[in-house]
Amino acid sequence: MDSFESRRSVNPWDEGDYRIHGRVVKAPDGGFWPAYSIERIRGIPDAPKQAAAFHEVRAQTFTTRGLAEMMAVSHGVQRVRAMYRLDC
Repeated sequence: MDSFESRRSVNPWDEGDYRIHGRVVKAPDGGFWPAYSIERIRGIPDAPKQAAAFHEVRAQTFTTRGLAEMMAVSHGVQRVRAMYRLDC
């Protein structure tokens, strides 16, 4: 069997003109909540660099930090893609 080699990190993730940073927040039940922030890395030169401040997603608690971080990036990507559809 060939060995698997990761070629790209999940965090941070570049999506178009934006970079999503996944974070993790300790939940009261001992699990972890996903959290993310989004920065503009290209595009309009005079636009604010921070596109979305630190945002916690408390809809679900995850048992591992890694899974919560991966879900944080996923939520951030969904938000960026929604902004593109709305022409923001």
